[in-house]
Parts: sequence; C-alpha cells; structure tokens
Amino acid sequence: MKFRMIPLLLAVAMALGGCGKVKEQMTGYDSLVKESLGRAYSFTAEFAYDGGTAAAQVTKTGEADVRLDFTAPETLDGLSVSAGGEEILVEYRGMEVDLSAYDLPTQSILTLLREVLTGEKEGKLTTEVGEDTVTASGTIILTTYQIVFDKETMEIRKILIPSVDGEVAVTDFTYLEEEEESASY
Repeated sequence: MKFRMIPLLLAVAMALGGCGKVKEQMTGYDSLVKESLGRAYSFTAEFAYDGGTAAAQVTKTGEADVRLDFTAPETLDGLSVSAGGEEILVEYRGMEVDLSAYDLPTQSILTLLREVLTGEKEGKLTTEVGEDTVTASGTIILTTYQIVFDKETMEIRKILIPSVDGEVAVTDFTYLEEEEESASY
C-alpha cells in the first residue's frame, strides 16, 4: 500500500508545482500586456463598427496620445484625429477644429479605441494565454473589450468591442522604438 501511494504523492506534487509555474507564466503575460500597451506603436486598422467600416493608420506615441489618419471610406479619406490628454484635434482638407475629449460620444469608436489602447489597466485586465495568442480582456466606459496579441512578439493583432459590434483588424504593427533604433544604425 505504501508503494502505491508514492506515485500518487509524486503526481500531486508535480501538479501543484506545475500550477505555480502556470500562475507565474500568467503573471508574466499580465505584465507583458501592460508593458506592450504602454509602449509607442503604430498599425493599420480596418474597423467594423456598428454596421459601418473604415480604415486608418493608428499611431500611439504618448501615454494617452493617439492619432488616427483615415484612408477609407472615401468620405473620411484625409481626416486626421489626434487625441492627447483632454484635447482632440480634428484636421480635414486644411481645416482644424479643437475639441474637448468630453465633446465626443462615450461609445464612439475613437473614444473606445483610445481608452482600450491608453486607458488605466491596473488590475482591470484578465489575460488568457492560447497556443499562438494572448488575449487581454477588460471593461471601459461600461463596455467590455478584448485585445488579441501575437504570443511571440506581443504585437496587437485584433481588438474586439462586442457591445458596439466593434472589431479592429490590425496589420503592419510596429513598435516605434524598434523602428527608431533600426533607423539610427
């Protein structure tokens, strides 16, 4: 009877030890997600939002600085929206308009995307690690969202905001520090 218990005890010990490593790995990805979102980066975004579509080049440079340069649909081509702190600058065909962040609807794609990319994340993210992806889920402005990262590079691949039928497909993702470092060599 004693000899049968040894394999059982070893299995339990390995399982408990493995749980600690899984928890450690999850905590590591929690930190990587927060670190990745805090960096400067740019990407091409194809938006599907509340039944409509658009495309833009998105650049995040500061803690809360996001710029969208729209390329589609044709009616938005050339529209640039820069959000920094509480100020919003809208540029279109040579015209500029300064707005307060409070002038935009809370459920607009710009407000939601800016909050997802730059909003406070401390203790608000749940991280799920898949085979090839890391998905961070959270809540902002009374709505849920998910950010899907490439597991190996921690580059953003997709952003989902289900309450507004929002999906942002991300391509050409680049961390700006890496781009600047390679340009200086």
